[in-house]
Amino acid sequence: MKGYSIENVGGRFHVRNPHTGQVVGKFLYKHAVQDFLHKQPALEAPVKKPARARGKGGKLKADDPSTPEVNEAWEGGKAPAKKAPAKKKRKAKKAKK
Repeated sequence: MKGYSIENVGGRFHVRNPHTGQVVGKFLYKHAVQDFLHKQPALEAPVKKPARARGKGGKLKADDPSTPEVNEAWEGGKAPAKKAPAKKKRKAKKAKK
């Protein structure tokens, strides 16, 4: 139901988040578990951060320029979007007396 797993542990029902492994609820009755799950939002798969691809020796792989549609330097074949450069903070000028 909605991605959660239900375990029977010593006569009690434990509701577990399968992505984190965390127990989110402990119940004595099965109908209490069902009521709890109907009130919970559906779980979404966790978002993975893009990672650099590595070769057998652990060195970073380079992108092959002959294949413009695939980026071999990143796992999954797609590079992450570039971030905008951070704006510089200005220092406030001191007023002379």
